[in-house]
Amino acid sequence: MIVRMRTLGLLRELRNRFGPGPFGKIAQKLLALSFRELGYAPIVERSVEGVDIDVVGETGKKFGLEVKTTEGLSIGLSPNNIQDLRDRAKDGYSPVIAALRLAVFENWILAKVPLDELSAGQVLIERLRAYRMSDVENLLAPAFERVVEEHYQGTLKNGQRYLSEQLRKTGIEIRGF
Repeated sequence: MIVRMRTLGLLRELRNRFGPGPFGKIAQKLLALSFRELGYAPIVERSVEGVDIDVVGETGKKFGLEVKTTEGLSIGLSPNNIQDLRDRAKDGYSPVIAALRLAVFENWILAKVPLDELSAGQVLIERLRAYRMSDVENLLAPAFERVVEEHYQGTLKNGQRYLSEQLRKTGIEIRGF
């Protein structure tokens, strides 16, 4: 499922308003809200150290997500990102790279890449496609669209602060902001 043009436009407006770095954190918070809408709980969202989001599904399956956004063809993974994924794996979380390319015909890719195949540096988004969690992506896409629509105005006005308030209201634990 691809991001609708309207949603892509809203995301680009947020990126232009706040810049690439802060926009990445905004997308991360929107993603956490989308998982909450799908019934995942508990959810932990981190703005500083560690993987970006921990989620637990209804079946008890646990995922540690490293979230990346880009307008290009690749995302950057730091040695810390990889170590953070390894640390979450030790705690029983499946390591997942969540990548959103802000382009037509794209949407979130949730890639469960084996840790021994990850290395620091630029990773082509195409490479992630082989490890996709398509079943979760297909459920996530419409939820993400709804979340972006619902929270666009508040985010445009107050950025991460607004989204952090929304995370708290829905019972998502926030660490670092």
